[in-house]
Amino acid sequence: MKLQEGRFIQGLRNMFSLRWDMADPDEIHNTIISGAKLQGTNMCILMLAILIASIGLNMNSTAVIIGAMLISPLMGGITAIGYGIATNDLTLSKGAAIRLGIQVVICLITSTIYFTISPITTASSELLARTTPTAWDVLIALFGGLAGIIGQTRKEKSNVIPGVAIATALMPPLCTAGYGLARHRLDYFGGALYLFFINSFFICLAAIVVLKLLRLPHGNDISPKALKKIHRNIAFITVITMLPSIYLGYDIVKKTMDNSSAEKFITENFDFDGTQIVQKTIDTDKRMIEVALLGKKISTADTKALQSELKAFGLGDYKLVITQTEVESGVTADEVEKMLEKNADDEETQNKVAQVLAQKENDDLKAENENLKAQLDSYQSYDIDMSDIAEELAIVYPNITGAAGGHMSSHSVGSPTTVNGVTVVLYENKALTDEQLKTVTELLKKRLDVSNVTVIQQVEKQKDTTSKAESTDKKKKN
Repeated sequence: MKLQEGRFIQGLRNMFSLRWDMADPDEIHNTIISGAKLQGTNMCILMLAILIASIGLNMNSTAVIIGAMLISPLMGGITAIGYGIATNDLTLSKGAAIRLGIQVVICLITSTIYFTISPITTASSELLARTTPTAWDVLIALFGGLAGIIGQTRKEKSNVIPGVAIATALMPPLCTAGYGLARHRLDYFGGALYLFFINSFFICLAAIVVLKLLRLPHGNDISPKALKKIHRNIAFITVITMLPSIYLGYDIVKKTMDNSSAEKFITENFDFDGTQIVQKTIDTDKRMIEVALLGKKISTADTKALQSELKAFGLGDYKLVITQTEVESGVTADEVEKMLEKNADDEETQNKVAQVLAQKENDDLKAENENLKAQLDSYQSYDIDMSDIAEELAIVYPNITGAAGGHMSSHSVGSPTTVNGVTVVLYENKALTDEQLKTVTELLKKRLDVSNVTVIQQVEKQKDTTSKAESTDKKKKN
């Protein structure tokens, strides 16, 4: 049993062993040193990368920023600092730190020049994301640094290094710092440099830890006292670096939770008939929720109840400000304009109010059109298309030459009721018999799907006169 347990533990050690597939110490040394050099193409690539990253931040293009991070050579110098500390080669660490400082200065100068001459001065969302580092950035830099140094010390290099370059994002913070200098925004400059320091320090710390575990040969011997001092300084810097990011991280989490609770509060409680929300503003810094309403005005009691309801959503320290614009049916354009000037100071709110009023006007017009259409349909229903009916009747009774019909109401004097029905006029060259007239009336009732049909016969006598004239002309010719 103990033998099997020992094999299992040994299997786990082999599975997670950092020394498995480890490159030769000399190869690791050469790889790290070459990545920290300033001469050659490294400086050209660095300047191109900073320009690409600056353009990406300026245009808010994530893909361009990722491309700049992939080609950036900044991580080589940071890893070299950690390698020097891990192998007790402080001369190497100092040299790498100086070279890294030169690279940082070049990056700041290049990005500052770009953002000074760039016509686009608005800070993009990608740029703003680099101004407020949090504890999550510490974790990303630490885990990314661990993965990066493990990948660099393998015999076969994998896609770990490009992934680490993207995750740790060393280039964008420097570009953001350059933007802060170009636009005189010291808050952007300070926040971005703090993020860069977090990324750099924890990548370096991860390199020290992994290289220590790999037990690489030491270059120079350092006294235990000096080594202890180095470790103490590293621990102190680690704590000092993490504290602000932890506070900022907590603040962001608190604001996010408050914002979510406020959204839920508005959704669940502002459901009033005839009233619509046209704007909502949640200010977590001022602890205030502003809601602009349009339509039927809510009562003071409802407003107080809403303020009290904030406690149930964990927003007891928030103040609720409700702005109401009462809109009734028949509101004129001048009245709408006055409402906008009075209650909608910002352009976004004005647009939303105008959209609501336009929608209301469209709904009123639509309802009016539907009403007119219904009236038109009712009027048109009084007309009956008699063309087919006349043709059908003429086939059965050839003496019928045409027909006209429509809905008609009749009222007899002294009678309390009015009779509605269909009246049909038959044009004939010879009058129908009573039996034929009765048959035609029944046919019309079925054909028109009505119960009351009045048939009027109009016998055409002009044809008889015409026939007599034609016969007289024939006699004269003979």
